[in-house]
Amino acid sequence: MKNKVIIIDDDIDILNAYDALFRSKGFIVETAYNTTVGEKIISEFKPDLIILDVMMQEPDEGFVFAQYLLDSKINIPIIITSSIAKAGQEIFDMNIPNVKYILQKPVDLDELIKYSEKILSQ
Repeated sequence: MKNKVIIIDDDIDILNAYDALFRSKGFIVETAYNTTVGEKIISEFKPDLIILDVMMQEPDEGFVFAQYLLDSKINIPIIITSSIAKAGQEIFDMNIPNVKYILQKPVDLDELIKYSEKILSQ
C-alpha cells in the first residue's frame, strides 16, 4: 500500500515541488495552502505523514497547528519546514511529540525523502 502525505505550505512553488518529489517516489499526495484547508483534507484523506510550513498567515502557525492536532488526538507524524535561520528542533523551545523533524528551507529534497521514509518505516 502506498504511503499518503499532505503538504501544507502557503508557497505554491514549494507545494508544487514537494508534490512532484513525493509522487515521483510513489506517495499519494494532497496539498493545502493553509492549515484551515489542511485540517479538512487531513480528516478525509487520513495521511500517514504531514509536511508542514511554520510561517504562513501567522509566524508560528505551523507549531500552533501541530499542537492543535496533538490536542485533538490526531497523532500523525509531522516534518516541519522553516525559513527561520538555523532551524532545528534544538533551536525551538517546543515539545510536540508528533513533530519528528524540523528542516530549514530551502530543504534538501533528498533529506526530506530520507526523513519521511525513516518516519514511515517505524
